[in-house]
Amino acid sequence: METIQVAYENAKAKADSTPVPRPSRFAVSVVIPAFNEERVIGQCLESLNRVDFPKESFEVIVVDNSSTDRTVEVARLFTSSLNLTVLKKAKGHISAVRNLGAAAARGHYLAFLDADMLVSPDWLRRAVSVFSAHSVGVIGAPHGIPEGASWVARVWYQQRQADRPGRVSYVASGNLLISRSHFLLVGGFDEHIETNEDCDLCHRARAAGLSVRACPEISTVHLGTPQTVCDFYRNERWHGRSVLRVFLRNISAFQNVRAVSLAFYNLLCLAGIVWGLAIAIIFGKPGMLAGSILAALLAPVALSARIALRRRRWASFLPLSFLYCVYGLARATCLLKVGNWTSIR
Repeated sequence: METIQVAYENAKAKADSTPVPRPSRFAVSVVIPAFNEERVIGQCLESLNRVDFPKESFEVIVVDNSSTDRTVEVARLFTSSLNLTVLKKAKGHISAVRNLGAAAARGHYLAFLDADMLVSPDWLRRAVSVFSAHSVGVIGAPHGIPEGASWVARVWYQQRQADRPGRVSYVASGNLLISRSHFLLVGGFDEHIETNEDCDLCHRARAAGLSVRACPEISTVHLGTPQTVCDFYRNERWHGRSVLRVFLRNISAFQNVRAVSLAFYNLLCLAGIVWGLAIAIIFGKPGMLAGSILAALLAPVALSARIALRRRRWASFLPLSFLYCVYGLARATCLLKVGNWTSIR
């Protein structure tokens, strides 16, 4: 089986940027990375089984990332109803898992989908229509939240995220579609970074002259949406692991500049709080502590007020401010690389 790296080099060698010749049977190849997804993989595949798209026109490739539960067993239950292939990979970054699935794909378009996503019946049909109607390179959409979601999910993932269509800097790889030829052209996902691989891919796509577009009509439901404050903190801390590394690769492009700036700002505030607490205890002077706490609250309050004003949802102002504080703490501690944190993906 060819690797993405080999395919990329072959693609670059062709002046017209055509993909490496290989048999193509399908319009779309859906690539699903999976690690211990026994609880949700069946629901994801069942939603694909119900799509309003000819079964003979798409394939599903599940790439198991060394699961220790029944993920593979559950996935293989759908071999009779879907054009399903199950691959296994030694434990690695999710970017490498996605690349392995893409290397085995035989579809014209690649649809990267997380194992805890539910698609709508018209997901594939609408996605293909977008590619047909617009000159786009990468498409995707913000994830919806499951029914009965907690206030954490409603405030952060539903009320905070924009649902407007149009050009964006990146789309999340949990629901990302791109033609196979363009995927090869930009070199696939970078296997050296643990997270932020979607932002990096979209940056390279835009640098190659391809547009990146948000399409709310192909939105999915994310069953793995964090429902508690602790889960939200762990989620954001994991997602922030490679943000600084991607930023430092090409500083002039300002990729991730806002996320990195906010992380450093919160780290400085955190250092000020710790130092101010020591001064308050030793010398009885709480001024630095109070100032650092106020500074730490300034960014969350400003960001929350901006969203509440734009969306006219002032009831979410206080809970959103609190979650921005948690987000800032999570991203600040990413810079410190403290503790042994396991992957939640």
